[in-house]
Amino acid sequence: MMTKPKFFRRILAAAGRVAALATISLLSCHAMAQSVAITFDDGMDPRNEPRAAQWNAHLLDTLAKHHVRAMFFPAGVVIDSPEGLALVRAWGAAGHAIGNHTYTHQGFLDNVTPEAFMQDVLREQALVGKMPGWCPRVRLPYLNEGNTPERRNRFYNLLAQHGYGVAPITIGIDDWNYSARFVAAANKNPSLNIDQFRKPYLDRLWQEVEKQQTVWQQQLGRSPVHVLLLHTNGLNTVLLPDILTMFESHGWTFVDPAVAFTDPIYQRPYTAADGTQHPLPIPACR
Repeated sequence: MMTKPKFFRRILAAAGRVAALATISLLSCHAMAQSVAITFDDGMDPRNEPRAAQWNAHLLDTLAKHHVRAMFFPAGVVIDSPEGLALVRAWGAAGHAIGNHTYTHQGFLDNVTPEAFMQDVLREQALVGKMPGWCPRVRLPYLNEGNTPERRNRFYNLLAQHGYGVAPITIGIDDWNYSARFVAAANKNPSLNIDQFRKPYLDRLWQEVEKQQTVWQQQLGRSPVHVLLLHTNGLNTVLLPDILTMFESHGWTFVDPAVAFTDPIYQRPYTAADGTQHPLPIPACR
């Protein structure tokens, strides 16, 4: 059993060195400078993953080295333990923003009323809302803001009453699937070569970046401040240096998520009870 932590210590130590050697081709189709905000969802549960504190520290170290201020959206069911809350608090203490990813991570499902879902949001706020970096902005599980205009409007009204904004994204992939395969393979084979996971993952991520660049350029006639969704998992822990280096090598700059979310594409209008229209609040972060 001791080989598992040893393997991850070795690859984490090497990750920063390998990032500098990554082979990356420069973008040719978008001449203007691009920018992206880095966000993370879920968190790590020390009750189930003994390496959670090590992985958490490595993520924070990497962000510091690249001078990136990120926003972290922990799910209460994952981090509701003294050890889990300590990991979240470390993000705020390091200068990152802490948002809301609901307590249960069950999603705004068809059989859940907006009022019941809002209670799940507030339950999460009660858990992490006093931490440094707290920001009343919710990242909806599965990015589901409601399947009808009526449900969305009811929910947005509730968010507005509590001073909340939402946290949509422009760039995201199924990184949890890549990570699950990687962690399973690494646990079985302490001598695993990370390269067999690095290139397919980075290629897939950059393919999505370029796709979203094209889509938003066509829709807006400009490049928005993109928001990247990553999950706090084993693969992203190891490859975050590569991910950030990849953006830097393509000439992208990193933007504070609180600034990125002021782009109009992330605003959500709602109709109040008196029939007037308003945008959701743009909350300040601690």
